[in-house]
Amino acid sequence: MSQSSKRKPVVMGLFIAIALVILAGGIILIGGSNELFTQKLRASVVFDDVNGLKEGDNVWFSGVPVGVVSGVDFEEGATVRVSLKIDEEAAEHIAADSLAKVGSDGLIGNRIVVIYEGSPGAARISEGAELTAGEAVSTEDILATLQANNENLLAITTDMKTVTARLAEGEGTAGRLLADEDLYTRLDATVGNMEQVAANAQGLTASLEDFAGELNQPGNLPHDLVTDQTTYDRLLDTVARLDETSDEAAELVEGLAENTQDTDTPVGALLSDEAAGADLKATLDNLNTSSALLAKELDALQYSFLLRGPLKKREKAREKAREEAREEAQAEERAEARAEATEVAETEADER
Repeated sequence: MSQSSKRKPVVMGLFIAIALVILAGGIILIGGSNELFTQKLRASVVFDDVNGLKEGDNVWFSGVPVGVVSGVDFEEGATVRVSLKIDEEAAEHIAADSLAKVGSDGLIGNRIVVIYEGSPGAARISEGAELTAGEAVSTEDILATLQANNENLLAITTDMKTVTARLAEGEGTAGRLLADEDLYTRLDATVGNMEQVAANAQGLTASLEDFAGELNQPGNLPHDLVTDQTTYDRLLDTVARLDETSDEAAELVEGLAENTQDTDTPVGALLSDEAAGADLKATLDNLNTSSALLAKELDALQYSFLLRGPLKKREKAREKAREEAREEAQAEERAEARAEATEVAETEADER
């Protein structure tokens, strides 16, 4: 047997061994990528429409692939039962009341089943669990919404085009503002005047606030009228007395009017009897003449040596009395000033 014929079985054996190693590696790689060697938990969900979902598509949970679709079968009516194989390690984090929806891997990608987390306190899913189907948004719905939005955007763009054309032509108030320089100048002046008015109103408000604060200080009449019930009661009593006094004055005036018309009364006789009036006038004239003569006599007596001394003593006594009165008045003013200062100090202490 030649040497070449001896090598053929060896080469064939090496080739077969290498092929078996490559096959085993491929099986391991493919099985690892599809998680064929991990333990699975079976679950299912019933959909009204699977939107092209097929066996072998992925199952996602929180954005992570956790299983595959193992079957798509029709149920009674038009519903479809989708069987799922979920990794047991991921199933420990999925609640039994979780929702399952048909989604897509991207806008136009492959269909997938998306599981949404349920209640935090709910039990975890178990073998053979049936998940609740949620309402899924299909690509057709998204495209229909986009089409409606495009139509609305086109309508808005058309309206904006019309509005901007009218503005450019100077139509309407805004167009006139853009095109008429004089109108813009007047509007700008009006805005300036309004700002000045607002500033003046703000200053007036501040002044009124300061004035109101001063009126609200203790000791002022408005503050006492609002807060001091005693002052308010006294004011009401004073008003009532003024009403009574006005009534009495009205009665007195009415009585005087009646007496002036009665000639038997002194006032009536003086006002209505001409003779009595003439006598009264003559009497007053005599009194004026007598008082003038008496004043002259008294002036003459002041310079006589008999009355000069007593008159000087009386003048000194009057001067002394006036001086004492001035001192008493000054003492009273000082006392009132001290009392006011004490009251102000007590008020400031109470406010602090």
